[in-house]
Amino acid sequence: MRSLAWSVDRVVGGLSRFLHLRSAELNTADDLGPYLGAPTATLLPDPVVPRDVIRRRAAWPFSGGRVLERLEWHSQHVSLCPNYQVRHKGEYARNQKVSARWIHPRSGHRPGALVYVHGWLEPAPWQALFLPRLYDALSVDVLSVQLPFHGSRNPKGALFHGEFFWTADLVRSFEAMRQSCIDARTLVAWLRAQGYSEVGVTGISMGASIAMLLACLDPTPDYIVPIIGHLQLAEVVEEAPIFFRMRDDLERFGIDRSRRREIFRQLGLERLRPRLAADRQLWIMARDDVYIAASLVERQWREWGRPPIEWLAAGHMTFAWSLPSIVKRVREFHATLNRTPRTESSLATRPPPAPAR
Repeated sequence: MRSLAWSVDRVVGGLSRFLHLRSAELNTADDLGPYLGAPTATLLPDPVVPRDVIRRRAAWPFSGGRVLERLEWHSQHVSLCPNYQVRHKGEYARNQKVSARWIHPRSGHRPGALVYVHGWLEPAPWQALFLPRLYDALSVDVLSVQLPFHGSRNPKGALFHGEFFWTADLVRSFEAMRQSCIDARTLVAWLRAQGYSEVGVTGISMGASIAMLLACLDPTPDYIVPIIGHLQLAEVVEEAPIFFRMRDDLERFGIDRSRRREIFRQLGLERLRPRLAADRQLWIMARDDVYIAASLVERQWREWGRPPIEWLAAGHMTFAWSLPSIVKRVREFHATLNRTPRTESSLATRPPPAPAR
């Protein structure tokens, strides 16, 4: 029998048809050459510590000696596609500035920081509920980084925040993922330069996927907590109801299911293996998730060395009902880190299989 959580996911997926009203304009499949089969160092290049971070004090609605600062800096993202570079500097110029919110004590920062990477189309109230609880429960400073095409980085022509992040304009979608990674990694590097001795990364849905990618790239965060996410992106595009518009548009462009799977296979993100040890990861997943299927999570979980995993009796749209237990489990996991010496994952020495060309 299907659960209520499963049914909610299906209903929300159906309702998304009233959100994704317009199709992608450009078929950029012919420009995918630089991405397919590219070395990891090319696809996801290393950041440097930013020297242009601007700090601004922001209004903070809570008491308790906390300070909220807004950080801004120029994104280090460089497009692999010359045609997209023109768009990146033109109609998508807002994406060239990165912003993050930083919550820390008024007296100065603590030893640890946790970077939160939000999900695609994530509703704003979630962070207001989740992040202060992490701040208190883990006794760490908390930062949230804004992804491309969301919030203040959303182009003027977008109907809603995140509209352009995942679409059948594949070059734009792949560049959005690449830029998300380097922006988050840049923030981690900046935090280390500020003197933080421990920097973790967590995220929801697409943010969880980005946290997982960071675990595969040196220097890794000190720990990750991906929540309802994985790196099996081809399967999500094919099966998740919310991706109906992307699938329909790709079919209209003549890119059928087998071609789509081949494109994602050659992109190769699902073949990446963590350089961060399994005991430095806590996965929090939902058993009845229609978008992030439990069977696919389990497959990646085995490939990644079976890190600690917590299963929620929930779906993608109802996992927030488990907020207290999520915070409790993250607190318990974080408490074990200081008792466990950090080591590199044994999987990091295994090269991923080369994609067929």
